[in-house]
Amino acid sequence: MDVYEAVTRRRAIRRFKGKPVPYDVLEKCVDAGRLAPCGRNHQVCEYIIVNDEQMLSSVFGTIISWAGEPVSKAAPPESRPKAYIIILINRTLETELDASRRRVTLYDVGMAVENVMLAALEQGIGTCPMLMFDEGKLKQALNIPDDYDVALVVVMGYPDESPVMEVSTGSVEHWVDSQGVRHVPKRKLEDITHHNKFS
Repeated sequence: MDVYEAVTRRRAIRRFKGKPVPYDVLEKCVDAGRLAPCGRNHQVCEYIIVNDEQMLSSVFGTIISWAGEPVSKAAPPESRPKAYIIILINRTLETELDASRRRVTLYDVGMAVENVMLAALEQGIGTCPMLMFDEGKLKQALNIPDDYDVALVVVMGYPDESPVMEVSTGSVEHWVDSQGVRHVPKRKLEDITHHNKFS
């Protein structure tokens, strides 16, 4: 699979098979994140890999909503993630560099998570980046020190759904049809591209 094909095939996966995800697969994803570009090469991102069954439940318990719905409704136990990669921001390193660096750090996180998700896709693993979690509970569950912020939780597992991308006809809200297939509308290329100047 070439890079462009990977980009066009990657979709957010929210239903997973019961098969565990091996640690070495997850470690390869973290390595891809580690190698992402970052502002002035300062490397303030760190990662926690979670694939222990008991810890999976602890992390899942910190998620507030799932695809805009209550977790209990949207994520039945049999389809929950089988791994997580938690992306952390080492705040001590960040503030040693520049107290106003957070904007750069957020770009760093974005580039790292895309690498993580593409490396996962190549290995047959589905992913979905999540921001709706209780950071306090998550830090307590994973023993994360106070001088770290949780930037993002990437839910992972072998996919048990195949979302389809389609052209947006106005709304960009994803939706699920009567067969349980998730549809993901994307704006047309010509609607978001400007050539040489804003047109």
